[in-house]
Amino acid sequence: MTAPALTIGLHEWQVCCDALIAGTLSVVVRKGGIHERKGGLFAPEHDRFALIPTWLHQDAGRLRNPRGMPIRPAPSAGQIPIPGWCEIAQVWRVTDLTRLLALGSELAWTEAELRTRFAYRDQPFVFVLALRVWRFPEPVIIPDAPAYAGCRSWIPLLDLVSAQPAVAAMDEATFYSRLSTLNGSLSV
Repeated sequence: MTAPALTIGLHEWQVCCDALIAGTLSVVVRKGGIHERKGGLFAPEHDRFALIPTWLHQDAGRLRNPRGMPIRPAPSAGQIPIPGWCEIAQVWRVTDLTRLLALGSELAWTEAELRTRFAYRDQPFVFVLALRVWRFPEPVIIPDAPAYAGCRSWIPLLDLVSAQPAVAAMDEATFYSRLSTLNGSLSV
């Protein structure tokens, strides 16, 4: 698939990035972070973005992790490994916690973590993003910068990341089958 250079990245826990790149996870659940714009709440502002692994707040006790993805140590100081990139295939604003929890093994987070995210800032909802993921043969290493730090989702990239060459993390039939199942569970 041909794609232009990536100018934005999405912070996501390292173990979730690994699962996305491996094709065992196809969704992320977002609500916001301390330094998020719009009053600390996430918004699905970008359709295509680089995956930026983060170790900030990552905690094995907050992960269901049925896929057995290990929490790896952070990379060498001064470097950020970009394992691939994503396109948003669909977004749901989920206001019913039971619908979210019913996704079960489609999610990497524990029920307690999902409840915390759902209730964040006393606003009962989360965004669930279905992602079509492409992995690089080897992670693209970009220099770390203070602009990449902090608890926020969208990170403008100081160095553009080429989206080529990349391979789909999940075959098209499997992805669209999972997307159909998610749509059936989350669409009102």
